[in-house]
This record gives sequence, structure tokens and C-alpha cells, in this order.
Amino acid sequence: MSAYLDHAASSPLRPEALDAMLPWFSEQHANPTASHRRGRRARQALDEARGVLAEATGFTRGEVVFTGGGTESDNLAIGRNRPSGSIIVGATEHPAVLEPAVRQGAHIAPVNSRGVVTADAVAALVTEATEVVSVMAVNNETGVEQPIAAIAAAVHEQAPDALVHSDAVQALPWLDLTTAAEGVDMLSVTGHKLGGPQGVGAVVVRDGKMPEPLLVGGGQERDRRAGTQNVAGIIGFAAAVQASIDDRTERLARIDRLATRLLDGLVDQIDGLAPTVDRSVRVPGIVHVCIPGITSEPLLFLLDEQSLACSAASSCASGAQGASHVLDAMGVDAVNTAPLRLSLGWSTTDADIDDALRLIPAAVDQLRSGGRHG
Repeated sequence: MSAYLDHAASSPLRPEALDAMLPWFSEQHANPTASHRRGRRARQALDEARGVLAEATGFTRGEVVFTGGGTESDNLAIGRNRPSGSIIVGATEHPAVLEPAVRQGAHIAPVNSRGVVTADAVAALVTEATEVVSVMAVNNETGVEQPIAAIAAAVHEQAPDALVHSDAVQALPWLDLTTAAEGVDMLSVTGHKLGGPQGVGAVVVRDGKMPEPLLVGGGQERDRRAGTQNVAGIIGFAAAVQASIDDRTERLARIDRLATRLLDGLVDQIDGLAPTVDRSVRVPGIVHVCIPGITSEPLLFLLDEQSLACSAASSCASGAQGASHVLDAMGVDAVNTAPLRLSLGWSTTDADIDDALRLIPAAVDQLRSGGRHG
């Protein structure tokens, strides 16, 4: 018995991704910069992968820059050595956006009680000095969807030369970014949140708006990101994205049903448990709740002992168990409360939900009665 409800941290590899990758570890292995036949095949495979990412995001092939993952893509989009006050980011951003922005004197756009950064909140901070605005498409802790198309329109109206970026790492499995991210100049995406391999991602950038490269010295990615490309990883990434596009309608309906059953069952069984945000503002794959009377660390310990994988906050905060900056920004009182993030994905089954509905209430009862190990 083992249930995995931590897809927002990393989703299991899709079989389509594995099948696509395997040949590139052996007989088709080659450096895509090589001039021989194998190198040309590798370059062609990378170009085909760019096409998949372009279709998924609404950009063109030439605007896709492959990276080592979402963190690198976010750091590249934010840039470095920008003037103080020239960056605006949402208060609930992933640390890969928030930390490099704060280090450069960024303005922080507040969120409302539902965790939403409104276009008006961002527009109030825009000035002639604004160079970059970054608001994530879907929050990695709560699953809240942000109005990034409206934010992009508001920013460009006041500061036409400013770059609007969105960390779309958590959005790619759930949203059609060709419409949800309309007008956005830069998007960061990664593979392992939707069934691709870890350690590969991309930043897609409107033509002519590429920030200064972080990595130089190789000429790859048209001088936008130096370093030999992870050919097998990129091919697996693209295969997972394509599979996610192909099954999106069925998968969203199935995951919405499973998530609703999970949340309703937990509310019915655990006194005081409440969803952190309403379903109307979040994607179906992330269920975030707060459980009063206990704390997260012992709850996660008990659930892990029963082979239920979930988390309290983002994967970057795991192990520290410090206060969530996301919940703080929303005004959620997390004192003597256990925040719990249960994230579903392509491989989630009814059996996973059955296990969660059996194990989580039992663990809460055990902790509330004063026991830890039983």
C-alpha cells in the first residue's frame, strides 16, 4: 500500500517520456552541436521538442530556450543587476522568483485573502522605472490561478517596454497557456511537474525581449543559454508535455472528481478542517487544507510511516517546516494549525484517494489524542 499525493513537488515519469528518452541514452546519443549525422539528428530532435513547447505555450519555436529547470528559468527571466525598484513580483511567488527579485530591491504586490494578485494591485506599483513584472500563473502551495493575462495587459498599458514574466511551472499541467498567458512576454516551465524528467525546463521569450544570459561561453540556444543541451531530458520533457496536451480534457475532469471526493471526505471526517482557498480560484490538482489543533511535522511523519506521500508547503521548504510566506501573505493564521498540501496528477487513482481518506483522519485523531507513534 503506497499512495502518492505530492505531484506538485514532482510527478512520476510518464511512460511516453521514458519511451521517448531511452534511445537517446544509447544508440542515438550525440552532441547536438556536432557536424556528423548523429549530431544533426540530435539537433532535429531538439527542434521538434521546441515545436511541442511552442504549441503548448503560444510562442514560436525560435522563442523556446531550454534550461536546467524551473529555477534557472525563473532566475534568467528576473535577471540580475537591475536598478532597485525596477522589479515587481507577487507576494506569494516561488522562491526562485522572490529571492532574486528581493535581492535587487523589488516591489512586492500584495495578494487578497484568496491568494490572488489582482491586475489593479500590480498596476498601482508600475512606474516608468519598471523593467520586469513577475506573477506566477498557478501558486505552487495553494493552486490559486492568477489573472496573468489581465496583469500583462495592465502593465503594458502603463509601461510598454516592461517585460511581464510568469512562473508557469505549476500551470503547465492544468492550463492552456496559449490563452491563459496571452500577452505575457516570458514564461518559465519545467518537465517534472507533469510527468517529464527532473532537471530540464525552458524559458520561452517573445522575440527581441531576451534578458541577459546567466550562462555564457558555449553559444548554444542561440547564445541565450550556454552549455550542452540535455538531449534525452529535453525529448522526455517534450513527450510529457505532448501527452499532457493530448489527455488534458479527460485528465482534468478525472482529477477534479478525485480532488472533490478527497476534500469532501476530509471535511466530513476531520472536525475544523477547512480548505485554504475555494475551488473557484484554484486548479483541480492541488488541494490545500488547514487542520487546527495539530502541527504539520508530526502529521507528515505519521503519514509517511503509512506510505502516504504529501507535503505541508512547497517542496523547496520541505524539511525546514518554517512558516509559509504564502499563507502569511494571505493572512492565514497558521499557529497551532497543520497546513497540508495534497497534490494530484496524471497517475492519481481512486485507490490513492481511498488511502488518503483512511490514513489522514486516523493520523489527526492520533495526534489530537496526544499520541504520535501509536
